[in-house]
Amino acid sequence: MGKFCSASFVLLLVLCGTKVACAEPTFSFESVGTLDDMSSLIRSQAPLGSSRENVRHIFVEEGSATLKVKEGDSSIEKYIYDIDLCHYYIWRWNISVDFDASDQLLQAYVNGNIVFPNGNPKKFVPKVAEEGEKASIYRKQRPRPEAYKGERSLGFLLFDRDSDPSTTDDQALIGAGPSRADPMNLGKIVIYEDVEPWRSIFDFDSADHIVPYQGNCNTAI
Repeated sequence: MGKFCSASFVLLLVLCGTKVACAEPTFSFESVGTLDDMSSLIRSQAPLGSSRENVRHIFVEEGSATLKVKEGDSSIEKYIYDIDLCHYYIWRWNISVDFDASDQLLQAYVNGNIVFPNGNPKKFVPKVAEEGEKASIYRKQRPRPEAYKGERSLGFLLFDRDSDPSTTDDQALIGAGPSRADPMNLGKIVIYEDVEPWRSIFDFDSADHIVPYQGNCNTAI
């Protein structure tokens, strides 16, 4: 038995040395339980200055998120991932990022809120109409029909400086959502204020698929 264990240990070391085994666990969105946890993970695994390749590797290749590059600005992109919390709530991760001309990370956002206080500043949309235009505030709903046991839509208020829905860079929203991706404990209500719609949980872009919750839905509320 002792010789067998020794041989197995040597084989394990050989495999680890050749990188055939003992690889670090890959990232998964399901393993991140809260908004704060996601911000902490980004700070540790994708700090400021990280390459676009590395950031995409984490969220797209390992995490299987849907990649969306911002129309008209290829330096900005996002990774969206939807989880069906036992049909009570459709949780969305919207991780958006800014890169510089060398494809190095300038700022990251979790559902529209910045991760790095010393990174690119968050864009502020003045709450007055553009010159010669009329501003509007719209009451909107983001449908979530899959959550037929709970919240089937997400409501929010959208401010638009020129009242033109096709020009999105002058828009900001206010809305709310839970802090935990857990159907048994959704945590506290988080208020999203002055958030760019494209970076938010309320954006109308669709993920490639909605992933079922990996826990036991029989014990869900």
